[in-house]
Amino acid sequence: MTCQHHSSQIDRLPDWQTIEQLPTPWNLYKDLISGIPEDIGVLDLEIGQHWVYLKAESGSGMALAVTGGTGNFALADRALHMTLRDVACQCTSWNFLSASVGVAALNAWYSTPEHAKAAGMKIEEHHSNDGFDLYQRVCQGKKVTVVGHFPLIERLADQCDLTVLERNPHGDDVPDPGCEYLVPSQDFTFMTGITLTNKTMPRLLELSRSGSTVLVGPSVVPAPVLFKYGVDCMAGSIVDDPEQARHAIMRGGTSNIFGHGIQKMRVERPGWVDSLN
Repeated sequence: MTCQHHSSQIDRLPDWQTIEQLPTPWNLYKDLISGIPEDIGVLDLEIGQHWVYLKAESGSGMALAVTGGTGNFALADRALHMTLRDVACQCTSWNFLSASVGVAALNAWYSTPEHAKAAGMKIEEHHSNDGFDLYQRVCQGKKVTVVGHFPLIERLADQCDLTVLERNPHGDDVPDPGCEYLVPSQDFTFMTGITLTNKTMPRLLELSRSGSTVLVGPSVVPAPVLFKYGVDCMAGSIVDDPEQARHAIMRGGTSNIFGHGIQKMRVERPGWVDSLN
């Protein structure tokens, strides 16, 4: 006798009432979601080749479109009939594309220009806003681990003792289970915002408590509540021109989306940089 599941069970989407009941390991996700008011509508959802774009009544957010995981992607026709908070609840999904939409929904609240400014957003007017360039000086001679093989990350190799952890390693990369052995002894850990999508962020933050931790990438959610989990800096992005950003994402843009309605920025833990000097 085979076991059959009803499609309603397979496609059931978590809402805030469901998320509230999740056990302690989900606290980081619960804290992020609970910060979103319950009455904000979703206006648009676009799944591009590389990015997810979501527009809500509060503003617009984006995240890398991560594939894989398990289960069905059931948001395409339903997100516009849900509240922003309930779409954000999908960041807990084990279907990683659904989780990507959930992260974009979080950013449609936390990474709007208004909320990011209130959180202490900094933007360099005449210099790079790239997280690795900004903190290159303080990393000199230190033990640095980067979670995720970022483009041009080798530029740090001459400045520090660099280790790259990567799920699909190549070259000198270390497979990502190496985090358990390497991260606790590092001076700096840079991790991709995708770690929120694939659910590795809470454990990585536990491991990196003895050093400084910087979240890097457009998917990063600049929420001050992450400071209590050990994050020192959130080097993410804001959507400052929603229509231009949507157009760039739907054209299939990759890293060239910056400057097309999307601006790199950062939110630092107060006093963190001074503590490094």
